[in-house]
Amino acid sequence: MKLLVKFCICCFLTPLFAMAADPQADGRAFLAQGDSNNAVKKFSEAAQINPFDASALNNQAVAYAAQGDTDKALQLLERAVKLAPNRADIASNLNELRNWMNKNNPNVSTQKNATPFINPYPGQNSLPPEPPALWKPAAH
Repeated sequence: MKLLVKFCICCFLTPLFAMAADPQADGRAFLAQGDSNNAVKKFSEAAQINPFDASALNNQAVAYAAQGDTDKALQLLERAVKLAPNRADIASNLNELRNWMNKNNPNVSTQKNATPFINPYPGQNSLPPEPPALWKPAAH
């Protein structure tokens, strides 16, 4: 009987768990296809699930930058670096974006978003909440 139960779990339930939606994977797939609008939506979903996930914020920033919304991308990357200061990839993305914005500042300020922004964090200026006090560095 136990063998039959293990067989059923392995054969029937495992595929169901594997089919669970992964907004980060979906977002990366959309971004790879050049569909930054849907990528932003999926990465926003991931950030709503866990607003303290630095990877979700980084990916969301990359999608916004692909849309030309560098200001939003900058805000998200700054938050991601606060959450994961040891992540070299996120710090590199932030530095590259800052360098690009400094170099192209006149062009950046005149760009307009072609698509409306969907606010995933109502009442919080579209950014995830600040980390809990426990995560903030102690003042010296």
